[in-house]
Amino acid sequence: MLSINLRADIENRFINVVQENYNGNWQNAITSFLKLQKKYGWKEQLLEDVTTIRAEVHRKGGISSAAISDAIQKYRNNHGGSNA
Repeated sequence: MLSINLRADIENRFINVVQENYNGNWQNAITSFLKLQKKYGWKEQLLEDVTTIRAEVHRKGGISSAAISDAIQKYRNNHGGSNA
Protein backbone atom coordinates (compact mmCIF):
# COMPACT_ATOMS: atom_id res chain seq x y z
CA MET A 1 0.00 0.00 0.00
CA LEU A 2 1.16 3.48 -0.82
CA SER A 3 1.09 6.23 1.75
CA ILE A 4 2.17 9.83 1.19
CA ASN A 5 1.83 13.01 3.19
CA LEU A 6 0.65 16.00 1.18
CA ARG A 7 -0.26 19.53 2.17
CA ALA A 8 -4.01 19.76 2.67
CA ASP A 9 -4.56 21.99 -0.39
CA ILE A 10 -2.61 19.64 -2.67
CA GLU A 11 -4.35 16.59 -1.26
CA ASN A 12 -7.78 18.15 -1.84
CA ARG A 13 -6.83 19.13 -5.38
CA PHE A 14 -5.55 15.62 -6.09
CA ILE A 15 -8.71 14.04 -4.69
CA ASN A 16 -10.83 16.29 -6.92
CA VAL A 17 -8.79 15.40 -10.00
CA VAL A 18 -9.11 11.67 -9.27
CA GLN A 19 -12.85 11.96 -8.70
CA GLU A 20 -13.56 14.17 -11.70
CA ASN A 21 -11.19 12.69 -14.27
CA TYR A 22 -10.75 9.08 -13.18
CA ASN A 23 -14.16 8.34 -11.63
CA GLY A 24 -12.50 7.93 -8.26
CA ASN A 25 -10.15 5.20 -9.54
CA TRP A 26 -6.86 5.91 -7.77
CA GLN A 27 -4.99 3.16 -9.58
CA ASN A 28 -5.85 4.61 -13.01
CA ALA A 29 -4.91 8.11 -11.85
CA ILE A 30 -1.51 7.01 -10.54
CA THR A 31 -0.87 4.88 -13.64
CA SER A 32 -1.60 7.91 -15.84
CA PHE A 33 0.74 10.04 -13.74
CA LEU A 34 3.54 7.50 -14.14
CA LYS A 35 3.00 7.36 -17.92
CA LEU A 36 3.19 11.15 -18.13
CA GLN A 37 6.36 11.18 -16.03
CA LYS A 38 7.94 8.61 -18.32
CA LYS A 39 6.92 10.57 -21.42
CA TYR A 40 7.74 14.11 -20.22
CA GLY A 41 9.99 13.79 -17.16
CA TRP A 42 13.15 14.16 -19.24
CA LYS A 43 11.99 17.63 -20.28
CA GLU A 44 11.93 18.75 -16.66
CA GLN A 45 15.49 17.49 -16.21
CA LEU A 46 16.60 19.22 -19.40
CA LEU A 47 15.09 22.52 -18.26
CA GLU A 48 16.85 22.18 -14.91
CA ASP A 49 20.17 21.44 -16.64
CA VAL A 50 19.82 24.36 -19.06
CA THR A 51 18.93 26.73 -16.21
CA THR A 52 21.99 25.62 -14.27
CA ILE A 53 24.26 26.02 -17.29
CA ARG A 54 22.86 29.47 -18.08
CA ALA A 55 23.47 30.60 -14.51
CA GLU A 56 27.07 29.36 -14.62
CA VAL A 57 27.76 31.00 -17.98
CA HIS A 58 26.27 34.25 -16.71
CA ARG A 59 28.38 34.02 -13.54
CA LYS A 60 31.51 33.62 -15.66
CA GLY A 61 30.75 36.70 -17.76
CA GLY A 62 28.60 35.37 -20.56
CA ILE A 63 29.32 33.96 -23.98
CA SER A 64 29.57 35.63 -27.37
CA SER A 65 27.38 34.92 -30.39
CA ALA A 66 30.50 33.87 -32.29
CA ALA A 67 31.38 31.28 -29.65
CA ILE A 68 27.85 29.88 -29.84
CA SER A 69 28.00 29.70 -33.65
CA ASP A 70 31.40 28.00 -33.50
CA ALA A 71 30.15 25.44 -30.99
CA ILE A 72 27.07 24.67 -33.11
CA GLN A 73 29.19 24.25 -36.22
CA LYS A 74 31.66 21.95 -34.43
CA TYR A 75 28.76 19.87 -33.10
CA ARG A 76 27.19 19.57 -36.54
CA ASN A 77 30.52 18.63 -38.10
CA ASN A 78 31.13 15.94 -35.47
CA HIS A 79 27.60 14.53 -35.68
CA GLY A 80 27.06 14.64 -39.43
CA GLY A 81 24.38 17.32 -39.21
CA SER A 82 23.78 19.57 -42.15
CA ASN A 83 21.40 22.14 -40.62
CA ALA A 84 23.48 25.19 -41.40
